Order: sequence, then C-alpha cells, then structure tokens
Amino acid sequence: MKDPEAVDPATEPAVRLPAVLLTKRAAVAPPDPDAPREKLCAECGHGFHVEAGQKFYLCPDCYRRSFTYRRKGGRDAATILSQITCAACGASEYLPFLPDDPTKALCRACFAKQRPEQKGPARHNHR
Repeated sequence: MKDPEAVDPATEPAVRLPAVLLTKRAAVAPPDPDAPREKLCAECGHGFHVEAGQKFYLCPDCYRRSFTYRRKGGRDAATILSQITCAACGASEYLPFLPDDPTKALCRACFAKQRPEQKGPARHNHR
C-alpha cells in the first residue's frame, strides 16, 4: 500500500547546489630523510627535535615522567626484617634488609653519626 503523502523522487524537481571552486596546493619538496625533524610533544605541546629513524611522540621530559618508579612488591607487599646487634653500641634493632656482614652492622643512630656530611646542593634540580 502506497503512502499518499510520500514524495516520489522521480517527480520531484532537482535541486541545484552552487558550484564549488577547487584549487590545488603548490608542490612541496619532500623532506630530507636524514635531517632532524621538529615535532610537538603529544603530552605538553612543547617542540623537540627527533633524529632520523626515531619515532617519538613525547618530549624527553614527558617520556621520562611517563615511567613510574616503584619498589618491588608495591605498597602492600610484606617486608622482611632482619634483627641485628649494633657493632658500635650493642643495641638490638630490626633492619628492612639483610646486611652483607651482620657482625659489622650499625643501628640507625650510629649509622647517622658515621655518615659523611653532604658536600653541597644536589647535583640535579628536579622540577
């Protein structure tokens, strides 16, 4: 059964759209494959240089920050403590690692006294 309100496209007059003018871009010389390229970081948007043959989408700073440095086992992992007797003062203490020579191990207080003073500011300024 045919719908009386439906329009038949064959009987409908054709609608003419305005003409579109297309222009070609000027020819561009292909880039030198051995020359370093300037790229924009996908994370922060800063520009950085990429050598030939490299495919980087992040600047060096964002690339380094993309890695998370964690200790083995994570936060919920069990910690194995070793009991030592301090070689300097004789105090008994637990350490979160196994010392190479438990007979020469120091407690935290004696280790802090023996530790050399810091010579100056840190070598690397972290942002």
